[in-house]
Amino acid sequence: MTILLPDRDSREPNCSVLVAAFHALQRKPWQQLALKTRGAIGQLLLYVLFAASLAILLASAAHARTVEIFHADVPFKFSVGNRTFRPGRYDLVFVGQDLIAVRDSHSHIIASVVTRSRAIDGPAPVSKLVFSRRDKVPQLKQIWLENRTQVLDVLGEEMVMRPAPPPPAELPSDITSLFERRPAPGYRY
Repeated sequence: MTILLPDRDSREPNCSVLVAAFHALQRKPWQQLALKTRGAIGQLLLYVLFAASLAILLASAAHARTVEIFHADVPFKFSVGNRTFRPGRYDLVFVGQDLIAVRDSHSHIIASVVTRSRAIDGPAPVSKLVFSRRDKVPQLKQIWLENRTQVLDVLGEEMVMRPAPPPPAELPSDITSLFERRPAPGYRY
């Protein structure tokens, strides 16, 4: 460049700036900046992923709850509401306020029992099921839980699945359209 420009000294200030810029560009400073930026973005991404996974874990832990289970061995046939159950081992799972799920020995839910809590004078010494003997088949009436000052009165069984409504009545065969009306007393048109 100095050859093309007459009367210029090679140590001229503008020339040294161009040479310095050329040397700086040869060192490729954008690569170092890109590496620093990539490292910072990588760390930021890791922090975001960690925070998201922590939020998901905390949300699932907050949603999870513990349920109380009472194990009972009933040596005779008994009834709850209108249903009769065979002798065997049953688990009473307290799933909500005044609602108990009854599981059989195979851990299948076989009934949902609605209860009402009632206060008693002192804590119950032992857990027990109380049956009434008015009918041929003993009926479950109360559930006492150890160290509780409440007893659960059994109100009956809640139907898990409601019966299907009856099918609609068939239309008479002489009606060919839903918009036809048969003449009847009280109809104006």
